[in-house]
Order: sequence, then structure tokens, then C-alpha cells
Amino acid sequence: MTKKKHVHIFGIGSGIGEGLYNRFLADKSASLFGFSRKGKLPLSHFSNGEAGAFQFDATDQKDLRSFEHSLTSLFGHHILPTSPFYNRPDLVVYFALGDGIFGPIDLLKKKELESHFELNVHSLILLSKYYSQHLPFFTNATFVFLGSTAGKQGFPESVAYCASKHAVLGIARALREEWKPFGTKVVHVSLGAVATEIWDTRPEFDKNEMVSVSDISEYLWCISQLPKSIFVDDLSITPKKGIL
Repeated sequence: MTKKKHVHIFGIGSGIGEGLYNRFLADKSASLFGFSRKGKLPLSHFSNGEAGAFQFDATDQKDLRSFEHSLTSLFGHHILPTSPFYNRPDLVVYFALGDGIFGPIDLLKKKELESHFELNVHSLILLSKYYSQHLPFFTNATFVFLGSTAGKQGFPESVAYCASKHAVLGIARALREEWKPFGTKVVHVSLGAVATEIWDTRPEFDKNEMVSVSDISEYLWCISQLPKSIFVDDLSITPKKGIL
């Protein structure tokens, strides 16, 4: 825990989260912590404060409790943050986890809907809750919520996905107001089509016309470099042709 900036990325198992994690591996100024079901290290090792990729299921209650306790052991110090001997790090958190569910609404199953919202919405609220009590201990804190153009408008055969992404935007906007007293930055990024695996089952869309994972990873990394006095609310990113 010697580096000044701690970066936590959720959803590094594939797609944008994986690309962003790989981009931060080249950033030697940051202690990098990644979380996904495909992580190499047991989640219990996170409390040691050593950087790495950790096994974590954001829908598993045991993993959520373990993560909450690890945060407390790392940052729930008894030393007052105002103490000159307290070395407070910067924190940057990226929420890149989530899945897609598409098809006509009459074919939507209740179990699929519940699972989709548990990952795309409930986990974000719970993880944000766990971080919230520790915000005073960070010199600067930035939270980046990866949303979608589906969080600002509707698309056919995407009712569940649109609903969950509208919720992500609402979460970010609410936390931005709630965390203002701490000086915490909350950034919501509305992503247009990015060439990830989510499109592999939708052959009507051409991934060559989408934003590449490497390009969006570079862009998202740049958010971690914003000057202290710059606060960004909502960002919208689309490929050249706009919303596909």
C-alpha cells in the first residue's frame, strides 16, 4: 500500500473492464485491484492490501460481505484522517460489471429479469454503500459508472437492459449529490456501441463500426488523470456513425 493512488475496477473478466485493467497495468503510479469471477487470487487476499486480480461475484452475498469487511480492514483506520502521520491515498473506482438481456418483452422470464437487475443495479448500490463510510479517509475519490446510451433512450427488444441502464444513471446522479460534502467525483459515462462480446449474438450489428475496446479503455483511463478542480458529470461516447 505504498503507492498514492488506488484503482479498483469491477468486471475485469471480459470486454471493457478487461481492456481497462490491461491499460492500467501500464500505469506504474497506481496500485491496481481488479475484481471478477475470473480473478486469479482469492478474495480473502484483498484485505492484505496487495494489488492483483481477485475472484469476486457481485451477486454472491458471501463475496459482498467479504469485500465489505476487507474495505474496513484496509481503510477503517482508528487514526484520524487529519493526523499528519496518516498517509491517505487517492481512490479511483470503475464499475464496469454488468450484462445484457435482449429480446421481445413477451419472452422475458422473471428469473432472468431478477438476475439482470441483481448484477446491473443492486450490486452497484451495495458496493457504493460499502465505500461510502470510508470516503473521508481518501485525499481524493473518483467513482466512474459505465452506463449506456440505453440509459437515456429506449430501444426495441431491450426493455430490461434499458431499464437497468436508466437506473445506473440515476444511481450516479444521486451519489454525486450525496457525496458532494466529501469532494468525491462521480462520473457517469454513456457508452455507445463498443466492440465487445455482448454483440456476438446480435449479427445484425457490425462490430467493425463500433468503438474499439482499446480506444475506450484509453479514454476511461484518462478520467483518472483529471485535475483536482475538474468535476465531470455525464459523458457520452459513440462510434463515428453515432447511435447504431
